[in-house]
Amino acid sequence: MKNKLFGIVILAVLVIYSCKEQQNETNKSVGTTEVNADEIQSPTKEEVEIAVLSFNDAIVNPTVASMEALCADNLTYGHSSGKIQDKAEFIDDIVNGPFNFSSVEAPEQSIYISGNTAVVRNIFLAKATKDGKSIDIRLGCVQVFQKQKDDGLKLLTRQAYKLPN
Repeated sequence: MKNKLFGIVILAVLVIYSCKEQQNETNKSVGTTEVNADEIQSPTKEEVEIAVLSFNDAIVNPTVASMEALCADNLTYGHSSGKIQDKAEFIDDIVNGPFNFSSVEAPEQSIYISGNTAVVRNIFLAKATKDGKSIDIRLGCVQVFQKQKDDGLKLLTRQAYKLPN
């Protein structure tokens, strides 16, 4: 019985080691490096506030370069309509799409920080034109910013939702 138990334990250790080695090989083959979130200093509330303001300013004057710098490579950007965009789709839409924002504000903002991640909730108030017609936008918004090792805070996820009138 002891030999059987010992064999199971050895097998389990080998399986775990094998899985870890496979993950390391996968990361090497796709050019990724594992970064332990504990190695990255938590963002401060002020850093998060600046990231939100920078992102909102970039929406008013969008360029590919500014959006590339502010968005994580694996961005998921959710609209109140349910439409979800990746980084490339979002950047193309904000730079070349039908909306032209003249102002963006984020009142009623709260920030929750956990490790290298910050969750921001606010009201998204904007003035814009769409196809030449002026519109006012008022939506709820949840944004997740991630502090990255060398690039500072980047928008990882954003989800807008409709608010009651």
